[in-house]
Amino acid sequence: MLVMTALVTFMPVQSLAQGSSPARGAVKSVTTTLVSSGAYKECFSLSMQQKLRYWYRAESAVDFNIQYVEGKETLYPVKKDKTAIGSGTFQPKVAQDYCVVWTNTAKRPVTLSFEFARVSG
Repeated sequence: MLVMTALVTFMPVQSLAQGSSPARGAVKSVTTTLVSSGAYKECFSLSMQQKLRYWYRAESAVDFNIQYVEGKETLYPVKKDKTAIGSGTFQPKVAQDYCVVWTNTAKRPVTLSFEFARVSG
């Protein structure tokens, strides 16, 4: 499986596609192509005072999750299988590094567009 990984630095912009705007936050916006059996991964730190707002759309169904590592175990507080459109807000219970991951389980490439932002509150 091909996994593209990026460490995220947030840059200020106006709003998320889902219509909510982060107060003093920043939005990361990406469009990419996931190859067959490929994945895209973005990692960042979240404090307990922050939330992650996210929105994504793919040409066809992809698997999506928010994950973190505790010891030798990978945990998945958010996991959505085979969805082409998704959005939500994630409030961490523990301050640490989290990753958002999209995986293409199809036999053909899939174009994926997503936005997410860390927001206070």
